[in-house]
Amino acid sequence: MSAMCKHRLRALRNGQDTNKPATTGRVDTGKQPDLDEGGHGSVLVCRFCRSRITRRDLAMEINGSHRHVFFNPHGQVFELGCFASAKNVLPTGPRTDEFTWFPGFVWQAVACTGCLAQLGWRYTGEGGGFFGLILTALAEEPTGKP
Repeated sequence: MSAMCKHRLRALRNGQDTNKPATTGRVDTGKQPDLDEGGHGSVLVCRFCRSRITRRDLAMEINGSHRHVFFNPHGQVFELGCFASAKNVLPTGPRTDEFTWFPGFVWQAVACTGCLAQLGWRYTGEGGGFFGLILTALAEEPTGKP
């Protein structure tokens, strides 16, 4: 079963990828929408330190759904939301395809640059990529809030 992107934006284009975090706190994933400009959705922030992470309008469907519930090899359950872009995240650990939840994609954990809480995973594949963010690690802020 292949992952299908139903959103017009894709976070990781043309295989552009890096293990190094960008100096802005944004993962270098090629051309990304600016999360601070032109958005129509509520801002999602780190629940722990309130760093801006993504917006609701950057939600995308992978394998027919935006939300997914998975468990890891240790039995921990995660509810993820798939997003085309994220900022203020820091890749941690190596990329791997071991126990991937999305066939055809390798994953790498991402943490908040503000407090280092794990926020989810960055998924990259041949045709692009996305962020699978842990929904309970995010909080919603109205777009008009500084």
